[in-house]
Amino acid sequence: MLGKTLIVGFGNVLLGDDGFGVEVIKRLAASDLPPHVETMDVGIAGMHFVLHLMDRFEAVIVVDAVKRGQPPGTLYVFTPSDTDLDLHSGERIDPHFAEPAQSLKLARALGLLPEYVTVVGCEPASCQLGMPLSVAAKAAVDSAVETIRGMVVADRHRATGETDPV
Repeated sequence: MLGKTLIVGFGNVLLGDDGFGVEVIKRLAASDLPPHVETMDVGIAGMHFVLHLMDRFEAVIVVDAVKRGQPPGTLYVFTPSDTDLDLHSGERIDPHFAEPAQSLKLARALGLLPEYVTVVGCEPASCQLGMPLSVAAKAAVDSAVETIRGMVVADRHRATGETDPV
């Protein structure tokens, strides 16, 4: 049986491109996704995401603004390393945290993190208070939606052996 996938969007819509993940989730939630896929707008409530993982998912796709030094609107798709997901000696997790990295670390420490974790991120142009998504981030939203839809459809095909009709 195909396991459940959770697509979760992080971000603060009041801070320009930081709202990227929330906008992607809004679009995905309004689209036709396979029945094993659930979307969740976390916003800045990382603990809510961790608690929702108690429903046991096989995979999670985290969507957020990600600063890696590339041009604004650059879309990243990657799997966090074990080092990225481990709590380090003396590291504390604030229960009011908003960053996906802290949420993922806590979920792993609690044994709730699914086996498959993918991050889909967009290089922000600006995360200033009161600004809407930049033109670059808006364009990346469309790319992210298509990328994620492709990922969940490919997972369904791999698990069931189905193919799309031509």
